[in-house]
Amino acid sequence: MGADAQAKGRGEGVELSLLELRRRIVHEDEHILVIDKAAGWPVHGDRHHPSEQTLLHVALAHLELSGFRPRDDFKPAFVQRLDVETSGLIVMAKTREAVRGLNRQIKLKQLKKRYLALLWGRLEEPEGEIFLPLKKKFIRSKRVALMLPVKRGGIWAHTAYKLLELYRYDELEFSFVEARPRTGRTHQLRAHFAALGHPIVGDDLYGEGQPNDRLRVELGLRRHLLHAAELEFTHPDGRTVRFEAPLPDDFQKILWMLERVPLKAKARTRR
Repeated sequence: MGADAQAKGRGEGVELSLLELRRRIVHEDEHILVIDKAAGWPVHGDRHHPSEQTLLHVALAHLELSGFRPRDDFKPAFVQRLDVETSGLIVMAKTREAVRGLNRQIKLKQLKKRYLALLWGRLEEPEGEIFLPLKKKFIRSKRVALMLPVKRGGIWAHTAYKLLELYRYDELEFSFVEARPRTGRTHQLRAHFAALGHPIVGDDLYGEGQPNDRLRVELGLRRHLLHAAELEFTHPDGRTVRFEAPLPDDFQKILWMLERVPLKAKARTRR
């Protein structure tokens, strides 16, 4: 199969192709490639996605067709993970210098990330932090591994969040939040917000029991509503760089179909 590949599964309905990837390049230079990934595009291959139907495969094809030649047999690689249904910014290191520098910043928690998410329910506090260790557990009934909160034996995970807007749809309530993961654990935001009692809208894995199917039928929901909106880090040349990706159309359309609830209304209910 060539560089163009149909990315199957739930997402924005945007085909993973060389042309579409090039449209979504936010920044590229000799060291890094920053892409605004569409929801539904797998970054790496797995049992559901052959390796040639991945963002990695198409990004490497882009580099090759652009005349890029890695030095010292180095293979460019993405330095973060984004789930298939998550949209937004992801960065590829094109040089050994870049991958070392970015991995060092990730280890030292110097690479800053900001996400936007729509959560089920009304958050009680306008902002907060979640300090909750996570541990992988295989759920046989679902044939999938989840990251679950534990008191002992887990991996430390820390998330800061801020409430941006409240929404309503009939009797259903939603919180639109900004989230800043201070650590980078697998499924961290999905697991943390679920543990808080406010799973991400559209997330059947961590939000079991929520009426996601109703929103699929009535509002056209196609995936979990999590978007990697901003990245900030130190470039290999020493500059601090920051990149942003706007909320994608499918996410924005869901918000348009909801009724915005003034944040002051939340304050009045607590008096």
